[in-house]
Amino acid sequence: MKNPKIKFFPISGSGVLHIDFMPGPFGDAVEAIEGDGVGFFSSSGELLGVTFDDVLENEDKQKLIFPSYKIDVVVKRGKPSFKLTPLKEPSLSTERKKKKTA
Repeated sequence: MKNPKIKFFPISGSGVLHIDFMPGPFGDAVEAIEGDGVGFFSSSGELLGVTFDDVLENEDKQKLIFPSYKIDVVVKRGKPSFKLTPLKEPSLSTERKKKKTA
């Protein structure tokens, strides 16, 4: 995920914001579990890119959550930035303990 590129297309105060983590092509879009947007993943589950559906042009804060990643985007004075957080998968030993106690 070197040199991600942010593409922001506001029209009349808001618009689509796309972040490329890898060069395309991307394939099918996957809806976010939380937030308004989609993600694009490799066959091994690596995040290739995300698209936020509607981001305010001057100031906004949004997030997209997928099973393995959380992406926060912030727009301040018209300049977008983001933070990508990998989410930890539950370990097999944790799941076994939960099943035994349930």
